[in-house]
Amino acid sequence: MAKTARVHGDSSDAVEAALVNAERVGFRFAMIGRTSAILVFTITALWGYYFPTNIMVAAFTAAVALIGLASLLAVGTRYERKARFAIFALDTVIISALLAFAPLSSGDAIPQNLVFLTSRVHNYYVIIAAALFTLSPRLVLWTGAWSVAGHAVATVWIMSGMDRVLSYADLPPAPSREVYFQTILDPSFLGTATRFQEGLIIGIVAIVGALAVRRARRVVRAHASAEEGRRRAHDLFGRYVPAPVVQQLLDEGYLDPQTREATLLFADIEGFTRLTQDMPAEKLVSVLNDFFSAVSAVIDQNGGVVINYIGDAIIASFNAPLPREDYAARAIRASRAILTMVEERRFEGVKIKLRIGIATGQVAAGSVGSGERQTYTLYGDAVNLSQRLEALNKETETRCLICGNTVGKAESLRPHLVSLGIRSIRSRQGDIEVFKHDNEYG
Repeated sequence: MAKTARVHGDSSDAVEAALVNAERVGFRFAMIGRTSAILVFTITALWGYYFPTNIMVAAFTAAVALIGLASLLAVGTRYERKARFAIFALDTVIISALLAFAPLSSGDAIPQNLVFLTSRVHNYYVIIAAALFTLSPRLVLWTGAWSVAGHAVATVWIMSGMDRVLSYADLPPAPSREVYFQTILDPSFLGTATRFQEGLIIGIVAIVGALAVRRARRVVRAHASAEEGRRRAHDLFGRYVPAPVVQQLLDEGYLDPQTREATLLFADIEGFTRLTQDMPAEKLVSVLNDFFSAVSAVIDQNGGVVINYIGDAIIASFNAPLPREDYAARAIRASRAILTMVEERRFEGVKIKLRIGIATGQVAAGSVGSGERQTYTLYGDAVNLSQRLEALNKETETRCLICGNTVGKAESLRPHLVSLGIRSIRSRQGDIEVFKHDNEYG
């Protein structure tokens, strides 16, 4: 169980790493976009203001743009996250300062409260939108909080410098057109209710944005988790299991640790050392690839799953990890088909003889290993027994031996099997009844 937990931990770590990378890429994108936008404003400021005000405004905006690029230097360091929060807080402070202090004209003094008639407040939304790219709900809420606070402080600061403050409350009930315009267009009009509404909307936009980012993170996490699971499933089975089966294993969660009854088929090439002692390595690999491909195809056709290749042997399971009805019968039919195939054909021109052992019992199944070196493995008496029965073929001069428990679960095939009686199995307590096919080659 400890190893299994480690496997899931590795997968979770990969998903979180994908999210961290997504945040990092989003932050870079936000800062590059921010810098580009500010630089455009820097250029327009050169002819948007009279000299020398245009030079001062351009210099100030250029410095603000460079500060954003400087924050990218923290990427990959322990200060990366702090730098993100700092730069977005700084941007909201700058916008708030523009509201409270930046004059509306380089000419005569114009009441600062009229700044709310311009589009400067909208800059808060731009900063919040940039924060969305980081895929960090906390950072979006942080930016929204600083925006609301900055807007409120700027409003209070402007109010403190006004001799009198007019608002909608100063309008009489059902005001005439003339009275409405006289009040709204008065230089002392601030509209505190509207300012409050602006702050409220900024906060709501930030909250909605944070919720959207949280949803996006779930999508990213789900996608990354699916990709990691798909990669792990392919690493475990993609070498010898068809793609649809790999996808089914992934979709249904059958790679999770489980204990169930299964039938194991263990097949080994007879006299492999003698067969290949004078064979070039390239030829040997070609023979084995042809042989394993053919045997794996038969196993797949009968609903089994190839668990592993061990030298010149192959081990397959029926009912684990994929559940199958009549799994014992499927394994017996697969063994008959395999024996028939190897009797009738050659593999890269080489004739092969095969011995098979089949056993049924409870097995523990799951992915084991660490890091990138993992494998799907079955543990249990049935696994060992199938190998012992394969070896017992030497004594009984047979091609396939099947334990009585397997035959008992495949009664429909019993007429096609022959009992060899009770046999003792090496390194195993208790004797068992063993069977062979009534026709060695089907």
